[in-house]
Amino acid sequence: MKFLYLLLIAFITTISFAQEEQDKCDYKINIDTEEEQFKLTHQSLAEFMVGENQTVFIYFSLMKEDKVKSVVLHLSLNSMKMPPLVCYNNKSRLSFKLESGEFVAAPYLGIETCGRQTENEESLSNSMSEASFYLDEQSLKRLSGSPIETMRVSTMNTNFDINFQSVISNDQLKEPIYPRRYFIENISCIE
Repeated sequence: MKFLYLLLIAFITTISFAQEEQDKCDYKINIDTEEEQFKLTHQSLAEFMVGENQTVFIYFSLMKEDKVKSVVLHLSLNSMKMPPLVCYNNKSRLSFKLESGEFVAAPYLGIETCGRQTENEESLSNSMSEASFYLDEQSLKRLSGSPIETMRVSTMNTNFDINFQSVISNDQLKEPIYPRRYFIENISCIE
């Protein structure tokens, strides 16, 4: 009887822990049926860079479609002149350097595609792109175990490197954002 009681407590604790994990995930889409499993988290600011004539915003979201897990990269470039169009193909990838010294390479998922550009004469011109990059089990393990330091985005035309800040905080944000810990804090949302 005592064993059954302990088993019941362990089961309830596991269920409540799993529910807490689900509650902390901010899903844009969450379909979990016998026929289909699709999860997509809302975008989260990962980094921004302000230059003299250009501002770059980088957002992450996580996606799971059946057994395929990926990170979705959202790039927004705002500039006084028309920023470049960002394009992806089967040679594109994200490469992360972790604080642990390990590296993670995530190949692009999808067909050859380019973002979109908008020209606005009264304010900034924009270039936006969105691409999904595959995360295998080894990548998920590494990303969930160590903060990220840098990321290289390899597109069809160019490579560019991002150094992540430890914290992003200002009056417009309800809570500080910790970009280096993004995967540590959110990988469980697609497990």
